[in-house]
Amino acid sequence: MTFRLTHYDGDTFSFETVGENASGPSGVTFRGDQGGTATQVTIGAFDKGGLGTFRRG
Repeated sequence: MTFRLTHYDGDTFSFETVGENASGPSGVTFRGDQGGTATQVTIGAFDKGGLGTFRRG
């Protein structure tokens, strides 16, 4: 699935969940290193069980 992100503030974006698992709007927050490269993203819709944070390896 592909979701269009809408800028909210700073490194935070939002998207609308869809389909049978829809839970309404969800936040997406990016974290980066000092150079500005994204190193982590947390997707609120997937983080209810602590499984929504993805890190670069």
